[in-house]
Amino acid sequence: MLPLVFIIVGIALLLVAGGLFIKAQLGYQEAQSCYKQLEQYAVKGDEGDEVPSVDFNALAQINPDIVGWIYVPGTVINYPVVQTSNNTTYLSRLFDASGNGSGTIFMDMDDTAPGLVDEQTTIYGHHMNDGSMFKAIDNTLNQGDFDKIGKVYYITRDTTYVLEPMFTAQVEDTYVDARRTNFDASDKTLTAYLEDTLGQAKAKSSTAGEDVKKAKQVLTLVTCAGEIIPRTTRAAMVCTVVEAQPRVEGQGSAN
Repeated sequence: MLPLVFIIVGIALLLVAGGLFIKAQLGYQEAQSCYKQLEQYAVKGDEGDEVPSVDFNALAQINPDIVGWIYVPGTVINYPVVQTSNNTTYLSRLFDASGNGSGTIFMDMDDTAPGLVDEQTTIYGHHMNDGSMFKAIDNTLNQGDFDKIGKVYYITRDTTYVLEPMFTAQVEDTYVDARRTNFDASDKTLTAYLEDTLGQAKAKSSTAGEDVKKAKQVLTLVTCAGEIIPRTTRAAMVCTVVEAQPRVEGQGSAN
């Protein structure tokens, strides 16, 4: 009798696991379809790093929470960025507002829109098992993967920001400085914060030590770190602004 019970339980567990797997795959497909459709509003150029020309007016008609577009050549990261009054809504909602575990790339609620106004702008994305969203950021905890990323582009209605990664650190999810917007000299300067975080870096550029001293504004891309669930640490790629190119709505960005 006991072996029969084990068999029944085993079959039940397999059915549950199978159902969860299918549900996850369907969720991935739904998210991929949503963001693939949005690429029509961010047409890549045919030169250099193919920086997208973003139609923010059209995107705002779909979702008025749009503030920018994040693009990292050589990765799947080519997504709209939203911001709302909290840091929870877009953890489980796609850009079109449909419910989905892939969520949407979003800027911290405390940052000044449309981003790269404060000393630090923090953008979050899920670590998805299908490799989408910000999985590539977690990968850069490995020096080899970090070295493959030369540029990061953050695009707003008015400006295309060209950034270079300085380092990727693995920090505790309670590390509040990773979402701090501005730094007070009487407490901790931006340079002091960057030097502290560089000390937690798993991968860095060859010039990171000098770059953190010169940085005036940074973009920090944050996702969950590692494959073991629950994930209690975060991968934070910190990038420094090297160029800010003015743009006009409907025109591509210079490369």
